[in-house]
Amino acid sequence: MIFLEKKYNEKLFLGIDLGTTYSLAATVKKEEIIFLLDNKKRYLLPSVVHYKKNITSVGWSALDHVINDPLNTITSVKRLLGRSIEFIKKEFPILPYLINKDENGGVLFHTNAGLVSPIEVSSEILKCLKKRALFIFDQEIDSTIITVPAYFNNIQKIAVKKAAFLAKINLIRLLNEPTAAAIAYGLQTHKKGIIIVYDLGGGTFDVSILKLNKEIFEVLATSGDSNLGGDDFDSALADYIFKKSNVSDKCNDFFQSLLLQTAKKTKLKLTKYHKVKVHFFDWKGYITRDEFNGIIINLVRKTLLICSDLIKETNLSVEKIEQVIMVGGSTRVPLVFKEVSNFFKKLPLNSINPDQVVAIGAAMQANMLINKNIKNKTLLLDVMPLSLGIEVMGGFVEKIILRNSSIPISKTKEFTTYKDNQTSILIHILQGERELVQDCISLSRFVLKNIKPQKAGLVRILVTFQVDTDGLINVKVLDKSSNKEKNIQIDNNVILQKINVSKIVKNSLEYAKKDYYLRVKTEKKMEAIQILEILNTALKKDKYLITEKELKLIKDKQKKLEKSINEDDFFSIKLHVKELEDASKDFFSLRLKKSINSFTKK
Repeated sequence: MIFLEKKYNEKLFLGIDLGTTYSLAATVKKEEIIFLLDNKKRYLLPSVVHYKKNITSVGWSALDHVINDPLNTITSVKRLLGRSIEFIKKEFPILPYLINKDENGGVLFHTNAGLVSPIEVSSEILKCLKKRALFIFDQEIDSTIITVPAYFNNIQKIAVKKAAFLAKINLIRLLNEPTAAAIAYGLQTHKKGIIIVYDLGGGTFDVSILKLNKEIFEVLATSGDSNLGGDDFDSALADYIFKKSNVSDKCNDFFQSLLLQTAKKTKLKLTKYHKVKVHFFDWKGYITRDEFNGIIINLVRKTLLICSDLIKETNLSVEKIEQVIMVGGSTRVPLVFKEVSNFFKKLPLNSINPDQVVAIGAAMQANMLINKNIKNKTLLLDVMPLSLGIEVMGGFVEKIILRNSSIPISKTKEFTTYKDNQTSILIHILQGERELVQDCISLSRFVLKNIKPQKAGLVRILVTFQVDTDGLINVKVLDKSSNKEKNIQIDNNVILQKINVSKIVKNSLEYAKKDYYLRVKTEKKMEAIQILEILNTALKKDKYLITEKELKLIKDKQKKLEKSINEDDFFSIKLHVKELEDASKDFFSLRLKKSINSFTKK
């Protein structure tokens, strides 16, 4: 790894780590990693943007305004990308900014420069990294890979793509951060076997299980929490300092910003020292590492619980894990290293600077995609972090692409109408793991119109999901009888959800049995209702085909089934559906003969 300021004329490609706390960029030249430095030889760029009326500052210069002008200084914007204003108010109730809702339910910041969105703030950070490339290499960037948390949902990924577009960056793909780290380590150490990447950054936690075999990187599964990271350590420590100092809360943005910055500085010092002197307003005191550990232990164990669930989900055990890779600045916290070591029963790999490793992997992947002269290219097989599907009758989700399926991927399922003479069908696209629509993320809704009226069950609707290497989704809906087709690319113009996405998988495991039972019971109930509707229609038309005794038996079984449905008794419904089918079997056989005879006479 080298740090250079030298002019080059060959094609320039970048790997960018767009981080919560810091961002950075790297490239590969003559098989060496080159970090993009500023004029003071710093490779890290604080992910902070300060807005004045006619001036926007980014990075180190913006960092100076965090305390004295918090209203116009946006920090940790990555946590707010693709989030609804309701989510932000719930999860971050004391942000210093003045915020407003945009037309899609997202957030806008009121600044001295006017209204700005999290996407626009992120684009300023990307523009600053782009300027570094122009300064060092004196040429335009040909192509770029930007890394994202493995657990970013589709809305968040599209927000990153939009930020890149605003920054006029030619983005060739998004790359999951844990996967980028594995590339950096895997290609240097030629590891084989099952590897865990534990990535704890400033605002997000990701864990990925990868299978490494020479030049093939297969992501087996991924999980995490897109709302858990070093910022939460800072907040917890800030609360502790406030209580310990007994300083009266001034209830203003300056007080809160100073408190948080004091906590951040204290945290950084505690990674090196066991006892740190803290000065906050008139209070001077000490915070020990043991105190800090007690404050954050539950947050660290929360990450390990996510790891444990993912290992169980992939039918692995801790003993089968060959290596653990530590990624992200928050892994420098000694307690994190200790707890991760104890959990996995081995020393994690942290020989590459955790701040640099993701950018290194992104640059190496960009080099492999662009440079045709590389002999041993890595084949990267990534996965979908959450399942995709559509809403079906009963308020359930029919999954089409399952969580942890390898991408890119294309899958098609066939659906039909539920009622006679339907001329339109609502396609509601969802992302998540639960059985009920209400427990998943709504991505888009649209209506396929002008379907040819036919009896229920005769219409054939093909729904195809295509997911590209960035995990972005295209949906095609085709009516086979009329060849009417509707295509949609899932973008940010949806109602952003209040749900914390990272809880979906955890909840799906917790409620799996209950959800499954509810679905089976409801589907059987719907089947029974449909059987009754079909039978009633048939009897109105053709009851003369059977005797009074046979009709009385069918009516009796009908009443019993209706009672079971009203009582919501699953086992009774199953029993009486069978009894009704047996009782009406001869009737439907006679109807079929009648239809055949009518057709033959014609």
